[in-house]
Amino acid sequence: MDFIFLLIALAGLCAFSVAKNAAARGGGLLAATVFGLLWFFTSCAIIVPPGYAGVVFNRLSGVERNVLPTGFHFIVPVVQTVAMHDCRTQSMSFQGEEAISSDQQVVHTDVTVNFHPRVPELSLLYQEVGFDYPEKIVTPVVREALKAEVAKHPVDQLLANREQVSGQIRDYVSHKLGERHIDMELITLTNLKFSHEYQSAVELKQVALQQAEAKRNELLKAKVEAEITKTMADAEAYKIMQTNKALSGSPEYVRLEAIRKLNPNAEVIYVPHGSSILLPGVTPGEKPAGR
Repeated sequence: MDFIFLLIALAGLCAFSVAKNAAARGGGLLAATVFGLLWFFTSCAIIVPPGYAGVVFNRLSGVERNVLPTGFHFIVPVVQTVAMHDCRTQSMSFQGEEAISSDQQVVHTDVTVNFHPRVPELSLLYQEVGFDYPEKIVTPVVREALKAEVAKHPVDQLLANREQVSGQIRDYVSHKLGERHIDMELITLTNLKFSHEYQSAVELKQVALQQAEAKRNELLKAKVEAEITKTMADAEAYKIMQTNKALSGSPEYVRLEAIRKLNPNAEVIYVPHGSSILLPGVTPGEKPAGR
């Protein structure tokens, strides 16, 4: 648009110079003045919108270090041009990124990374890489970090140490992007997936572990029951031993054992010393027959 204003202003200036009458000369001068002013303001005045920054390119000295922030700015027409760039948060997603674990298992995961360029260093980023840095810098760094970190762990520890793995990847990506004038805001790893063979092996291992745990519980139960039985048997044996020990020195006990030897079917009644007992068919005070 500023180039069109410049052409119209030059045309008005030419009309002013070749016109023969005063009216034509006045019209040419007015057109040259109006469109010359429009060209001046459109080519010299730059408005940087919110969320953007401007990189100044000088045709004489190259990319300038100063970066134009949001607002109104003046530049030198023709000599300076401004490249606008969105400096707000950008997001990139990687679906099913492949990496190899330390035990040679294939792992697939989804990765999301949020980042933005450093505004004060935007001119350096533009000069070194350009504004297509997401493809040239962010993508390779994220993939490199993922592959390098996953390769340090066996596959069965990736889920158990997921936070540690994510933290290592986050630190690596943040450091590498910072070296290239980019700030990383967030990186997340989701949907860790393994090969079908490994999934089947994991399921079989889980079944085997469950079966082993069930057998272990059965053995523990049998051991406890055996210990209970042994304790009860020991208690009964101790009781019998103490009873035999108490009765072994008693004459009545010797007499009882003699009766049992002579007549195993004999019925024996124990009567405490000094006590009397009533037998069927015997009058109190009368001695039973045969005694």
